[in-house]
Amino acid sequence: MNAMPRSPALFALAAALLIVAHAQAQPRTRSGIIPAIAPAAVPDTLGPNDSCGLLSTESGPTPERMDLYPATITQINGERPRMARPLYRMEPGKHVLVVAERIPRSHLGTADQAQIAKMQRRKDFSGFFKPLVIEVRADTLQRVGVRLVRERLNAAGIRENAYWEPVVWEEVPRECR
Repeated sequence: MNAMPRSPALFALAAALLIVAHAQAQPRTRSGIIPAIAPAAVPDTLGPNDSCGLLSTESGPTPERMDLYPATITQINGERPRMARPLYRMEPGKHVLVVAERIPRSHLGTADQAQIAKMQRRKDFSGFFKPLVIEVRADTLQRVGVRLVRERLNAAGIRENAYWEPVVWEEVPRECR
């Protein structure tokens, strides 16, 4: 039985983000970070001509000096991965991930830590997860993490779970076979 909640609001948000992604065709911030939207149908499924791309949350340290931190992938295309792992082989194309932040609490003030803990105790689980829609590219490693949004690191931003956003923070060529 799948213990992961499937919030209709979360999937509605993911669908809206997918529509925005199509309309904006690969939006990037000034730093080159791709904001939210995620991966392929079934992990470890090859695409046409045995092509695949790689997604990782653990393949090297995240650049914390840029307010980028580790993430956990909790769902891929609406399904919970059978096994959590640091690297997922994915069919090229658009995919939707559900991501949880792993910002070290030692990087936050004590008042922020208390507010985050309070927000995460909500019954709707909206304090834990956000969708990320990405375009998986063949023979490319995409590193997934979260960006701390310091300007939203206040009581209202934390209550709205707006203090972080899922991102693809790096793409590097890497053969996937």
